[in-house]
Amino acid sequence: MTTAKMKFAIDDGSTNVKISWIKDEKVHCVTSPNSFRKDWKSAALLSGKKIFNYQIGSTKYTFDATSDRALSTTHVAYQYDDLNLLSVHHALLQTGIKPCPVSILVTLPITEYYNADDCQKNEANIERKKANLLRDISLNKGELFEIVDVEVLPESLPAVLTTLVDSGINAFTKSLVIDVGGTTLDMGVIVGEFDDVSSVYGNATIGVSMVTDAARKALAAADSDASYLVANELIKNRHNREFACEVINDLTKVDWVLERIEHKIEELGNAIAYEAKTFMRNPNRVYLVGGGATLIEAAVHEAYPSLGEKIVLLDQPQEALSREICCYHAAESHAAESHADESDDTNTDNSAAA
Repeated sequence: MTTAKMKFAIDDGSTNVKISWIKDEKVHCVTSPNSFRKDWKSAALLSGKKIFNYQIGSTKYTFDATSDRALSTTHVAYQYDDLNLLSVHHALLQTGIKPCPVSILVTLPITEYYNADDCQKNEANIERKKANLLRDISLNKGELFEIVDVEVLPESLPAVLTTLVDSGINAFTKSLVIDVGGTTLDMGVIVGEFDDVSSVYGNATIGVSMVTDAARKALAAADSDASYLVANELIKNRHNREFACEVINDLTKVDWVLERIEHKIEELGNAIAYEAKTFMRNPNRVYLVGGGATLIEAAVHEAYPSLGEKIVLLDQPQEALSREICCYHAAESHAAESHADESDDTNTDNSAAA
């Protein structure tokens, strides 16, 4: 049996894959966007530029950042299909580490990880996710990492672990965690410094894809068909007029496209604020994580006006989950090794005494 040489924490979201690992006692993070289409790309006219042509079974795929034929990943089924397998392997290649056998920690949306009726783990979905990521995949003229072990964790809640532990809150504080991803909205209520998770909620119909789809439609109407990746970059850079004019071909519609994006962001914020108030009317604190956190911050402040600074947008919210999972499991492994060493020392002392 192959032994893993490294462990990576991966938040494999539908829009971007966030990957974290520890090297030289430092946490490293990479965000890898998802933009794949079928068939291979020719490297003939792209000398010096790395081409990523993959094959799963008999189907060929390529990474293509700008193609308007990029396959949609903004659906829950993405968690178990070829595109998820592609995105995880592609993200691993972006770390700059030489391919080797690896163990990975990946995530599932709360709606997929837990059963809706009893909040217990959905073992079928967890096993389905593991099986998907252990499938065979190849890279033309290249080497891939060998995934030898997969562990599946729920999204959102672990992202605030360090923040809560360092916050000095009491055992009765109720913290609402709102995680806005590309496809799903995940929320959970944590009691104290992670003493308990009192309730969880997920909605697989609300996410940043609402804004991305609106942006792509607006771009198409402005003679500017674009990939999901380009549409998301425009959303991030919507206040950069120069960038917008580079992306939008019909310059007479620049303002109209940007207005459509702002309108959809407002709609997303209102939808999430409504869901949050319905789920948890009066939390003591609110933490915002995920790739869409910055888009809905203002709406959440309006929904909970009395909380003020107790509404916290986590630092680098998109990478927060993978970073926290990485740190937590590294600390857990270190503690286990220390305990094992202590046990060995005790056994040695006992043997000597005997």
